[in-house]
Amino acid sequence: MAKINPETLQFLTELKTNNNRDWFQTHKTEADRARKNYEDFANSLLENLKSFDKSLQNIEIKQCIFRIYRDVRFSPNKEPYKTHFGVYFAKNGGKNSDLAGYYFHLDPEESFFGGGIYMPLPEYLKILRKEIYYQIDEFKAILNAPDFKKYYPEGIEEIEKLKKAPADFPKDFPDIELLKNKHFFTSHYFKPEKALKEDFSAYVSNGFKAVKPLVDFINFTVEE
Repeated sequence: MAKINPETLQFLTELKTNNNRDWFQTHKTEADRARKNYEDFANSLLENLKSFDKSLQNIEIKQCIFRIYRDVRFSPNKEPYKTHFGVYFAKNGGKNSDLAGYYFHLDPEESFFGGGIYMPLPEYLKILRKEIYYQIDEFKAILNAPDFKKYYPEGIEEIEKLKKAPADFPKDFPDIELLKNKHFFTSHYFKPEKALKEDFSAYVSNGFKAVKPLVDFINFTVEE
């Protein structure tokens, strides 16, 4: 079974302090080896995902892996490379999909995996909030399921929440804080060294299996 090699984490660590083209070109062999290792590991995750999420059957790993090169055209940060590896598994296009899916992020300083939808299209966000409002018991049952709580005890990650209740929803709704979210994604953070263990792929796959009901709820809502 594929696993993350120590050299992969070491490369990302060194890249953080040498984020320039000269260093990267000098260490191109290490970069290619690290990326290949990450891709092999990510592919093992995808194959495990396909065993319990049939919507991913036609997805290939090349559709899911993010490039390490940063788009610096409109960013004040001109460092040319990302200092992490990321992969997003979702139906209808992998990383280019507009739907909910599963994400794995390897970074020497902050690594995590999880699932849900980040930066949903405005029309998706609107209908998703509406569905959560009307199906709040079902939605909370997903967040409170034992397997979900084991990996994601904090529930939906609160990023860029609205300060006030969203339009068209009553302010006194008991779970209004849930509806204030702009993203419906949950994350499990782990120490990078954990990724080096033999059973880590199974651990992540079980985490993905635990978040599948959230992914299904979102995708059923926005696709309907």
